[in-house]
Amino acid sequence: SLPERLSLIEGKEQKISIKVPFTFEILCENGNNLLINGEKVQDFVKINLRNPVTIQSAKLGSYNLEWRLFGVIPVKKTKVEVIPQIEVVPGGHSIGVKLKPNGVIVVGTGPISDEKGKSYIPAKEAGIEMGDTILKANGIYVYSAEDLSTIINNDDDKVITLTIKRNGAIFDVNVKAMKNRAGIYQLGLWVRDITAGVGTLTFYHPATRIYAALGHIISDSDTGKIIEIGNGEIIRAKITSILPAKKNIPGEKRGVFVKEEEVIGNILENNNFGIFGQIYEPLENPYYAQIPVAPSSYVHPGKAEILTVVEGESIQRYEVEILRVYKQEAPSPKSMVIKITDPRLLTKTGGIVQGMSGSPIIQDGFLVGAITHVFVNDPAKGYGVFAEWMLKEIVKINENIP
Repeated sequence: SLPERLSLIEGKEQKISIKVPFTFEILCENGNNLLINGEKVQDFVKINLRNPVTIQSAKLGSYNLEWRLFGVIPVKKTKVEVIPQIEVVPGGHSIGVKLKPNGVIVVGTGPISDEKGKSYIPAKEAGIEMGDTILKANGIYVYSAEDLSTIINNDDDKVITLTIKRNGAIFDVNVKAMKNRAGIYQLGLWVRDITAGVGTLTFYHPATRIYAALGHIISDSDTGKIIEIGNGEIIRAKITSILPAKKNIPGEKRGVFVKEEEVIGNILENNNFGIFGQIYEPLENPYYAQIPVAPSSYVHPGKAEILTVVEGESIQRYEVEILRVYKQEAPSPKSMVIKITDPRLLTKTGGIVQGMSGSPIIQDGFLVGAITHVFVNDPAKGYGVFAEWMLKEIVKINENIP
């Protein structure tokens, strides 16, 4: 149960509670700037793990701790990183998300009936599969169904070379276009060029204006494949109604986009920890001007709150309980299990519903995570992701912005 990695915020106390009746000695070279249970670590500190252990440092840096049972038997080594406190503006805002892929996504195939009534499915016969992304047609980039149709009908010999991306591989496929009864040439494809929906902003970093939202990856609703971003944008959204969640029946927030022409941010990344981009103008939170992001080691079972919108654009706070925290030495999207306990929210939504993903989770004055998924068989419960992992993604994105 002893941690392999521990992040401390500079000057802030961190508590470890293991509750085993054994005496340990903690050894640390150059530990003069580290306090354990209020004592400086000169050579070692003796502790009993029956009681909680507090660790604190006022100086940035890293330390290697060694835990010895009874002061003799080496049991574990812990790497302690003392990091600066980073504050962000918490979200809770409902946002409309428009995600445009590189190319168009194949969401299905269908038959074409020619002038004699005979049916063909040229795309399927050529080996095109649902979930494929069509990047080009005859060497020309396509960004919409209209682009694809124009190229097909302007081609002389009607053998169309499609550049396909499938599972990371890019290759060409030749497809013979067929003329339907209306005299239009088609390939027998259904394609999508944009994915849109409503979600929740988690936070943004005021210095860089890079935001994090949703807490999970966006996949195509028909194919289940990850959408690779061509470009995208976020806009304001207003919640108009709620379909409450019930056991085995997911609920959802139903909303409309507000002032679609006034884009509030772009989308630069779509990955396991949500969508990320830059907002164009600062957004305000009615409860917290700014709030520190907690390292994952600060998160513990117990009371917390979330910020989210269930009506209009008004952000409200609701009580939740963190039931379980998973030890994650490396970033992973399912970091904790939470339960909605606020009777107001349970009455309104039945628990966690679609569109609530990204709602920030706050505990002990820290932003600790975001809601990501609901348990379908018990919609009052669901998963959350650590805010620390989302913040790491923001750092990566900022490093890659020219």
